[in-house]
Amino acid sequence: MTSFKLIFKNVHKNLRDYLIYFLTLMISVSLFYAFNSISDQPAFSEMGMTRTLLYDQLGILLSALSVLIAIVLAFLIIYANQFLLKRRKKELGIYMMLGMKKGRISRIFAGETFCVGVIALAVGLILGFILSQGVSLIALKLFAIELDKYQLAFSMGAFRQTIICFALIFFLVMLFNVWSVSSVQLIDLLTASRKNERLKSENRVLPVLMFLLSILCIGIAGVLFYKNGILPSRENMSFQIAGLALVVGTILLFYSFAAVFIQLMRSNKGFYLKGLNTFLVRQIGSKIRTNYFVMTVVCGLLTITICAVSIGASTALAMNKLSQAATPYDLTVISDVSIDGDSDITDYLATCDVQMSDYAKNMEQISVYDADMTYADLFAGQDLNLWPIDEAVPQSRVSVISISDFNRALAMQGKGPVTLNEGEYLLNCNYEGTYQYVIEALRTYSELSVGGVALQRASDEVLQETYVMTSVGNNDRGTLIVPDSVVTALPKDVNALLVQYKEETNPDEVLQKMIPIGLDETHGYRYSEKNMLYDMFYGINALVTFICCYVGLIFLLICAALLALKQLTETTDNIFRYGLLQKLGAKRQQINHTLFVQTGVFFTVPLVVAGLYSILLIGKGMEIVEEFMNIHIATNVWLTVILFLIVYGSYFIATYLSCKRMVTEQKEMEV
Repeated sequence: MTSFKLIFKNVHKNLRDYLIYFLTLMISVSLFYAFNSISDQPAFSEMGMTRTLLYDQLGILLSALSVLIAIVLAFLIIYANQFLLKRRKKELGIYMMLGMKKGRISRIFAGETFCVGVIALAVGLILGFILSQGVSLIALKLFAIELDKYQLAFSMGAFRQTIICFALIFFLVMLFNVWSVSSVQLIDLLTASRKNERLKSENRVLPVLMFLLSILCIGIAGVLFYKNGILPSRENMSFQIAGLALVVGTILLFYSFAAVFIQLMRSNKGFYLKGLNTFLVRQIGSKIRTNYFVMTVVCGLLTITICAVSIGASTALAMNKLSQAATPYDLTVISDVSIDGDSDITDYLATCDVQMSDYAKNMEQISVYDADMTYADLFAGQDLNLWPIDEAVPQSRVSVISISDFNRALAMQGKGPVTLNEGEYLLNCNYEGTYQYVIEALRTYSELSVGGVALQRASDEVLQETYVMTSVGNNDRGTLIVPDSVVTALPKDVNALLVQYKEETNPDEVLQKMIPIGLDETHGYRYSEKNMLYDMFYGINALVTFICCYVGLIFLLICAALLALKQLTETTDNIFRYGLLQKLGAKRQQINHTLFVQTGVFFTVPLVVAGLYSILLIGKGMEIVEEFMNIHIATNVWLTVILFLIVYGSYFIATYLSCKRMVTEQKEMEV
């Protein structure tokens, strides 16, 4: 039989042995193509300047990440290939006994790997093309581009990059196979299936002490992270100490867990001696003990995945919601009265060659005043816990706006007016950092004195309107809305020009003319442009979400593949033990149940530990994002759950079915 025919015959015969290897290759190829193809979606060509810049940055980041991820995937695929080599050692030994040269055996095995690789590459590219359409739709949504502009597109650049990358990986895998087969001895090939790892007997007290020490280390890490956060600091070494304690604690946890687990199960004689539970408990203990380092690494990667995807998706959703509420106008130009005086903003813009009447469909200039009280006075009696960026808020004067200006701002947004009688006041706040304190202040003060005028509370509800658009989103820390007669006695702080564009206005043209105004340090004029802010919000969303999801998916793939390959290797090593159980009368259902539980525990234990770590780390990560962006973020883990169900669940099912088939085939061979 020619080598060519033998290669195809072996691939067909051992197709199920290649399941995990094929699945790893296929998913790697599809993800690699999908995320590198978004730059070729035609709809992105219609973005504005800011979004285009951020989109270009996304492409650069994804390209850089793809190089690193390709290296990681290369090691993962080589590792997966090791399982195949171990699974086929006995077969290769028989070839050698029949007189086949090592060179030909190497070529046959390399040819099989190549065939499976080509099939996985083809299927992965097809799946990646389908997946890329969904990725493109998500990208369009995140970059705030109309979905009706979406076009079905095939990325030749991503196709070429994927082919080259995985061709190099396949070449490395084949070289590894040739070297492995050429250097192995015949006796190793024939006896490989009988080499088992055993759980060594040891002092029963030591594992318990190590387990307690691991809990102590993890507890110390949790306390330090909870008190000091998860960012390193130059002032103290708490982050480094917490990180080291967490790593050491996790290693000790998995190293000692097996012995503690076995002792606990042994103490329950009714469970331990029932059915195949004795064998099951020993197998689980052996797997965890011999693979404690792998489980530690997997636990760490899963923690990073859960945190990255959860925080990225939560931040994106929060910023999407914020961007819609924070941009009610197309343009806002603010003038600092203390620098520029109480002037007409449109007149100043005209001197800068910006004829706003050429671009604006509607315009209104409103004014904001300083009250004769500070926010410390307004929040008196409350235990303030402000974000670091708001430390100066208590010393700042409370903002005041007249009811007529407030209603004109609402009218620009297409909203109805607010009713306010003489001698009354309302409070408006849309800033998460002070909202709770403004609510309490409104409940506390049924009467306030503003500009020497006593005002009664007009409503028990705090308004949450955006009457002035700023470059930092919803930033109204609390504004008093008063009758027009009250503001005449108050000093004016700023004037604000609110603009809605004509339909034919090109926002980029206006933005180009406004740039010099925003850079003029001799005047107090500053602007906020809706499309620029919108682009920034959605651009950051896209960057955060795509990077987090891309890294999260790859890490999840690595974890699932590592666990699957380890479980398959363990099953291969213990295949004769399962055969012995069947000879002793164990039913096939009992064997299958044992395999299912083993696989489930092996996949679940690092996931549970990672989940517990993530509960603390996600909360601290959210706090960092909230303080940095001045927004409140609600935790959303639905995307993480979906990813785990698809990727982690697929590997778990594929692993269990492969292990079940190995045991079944062994029984049939013995019969």
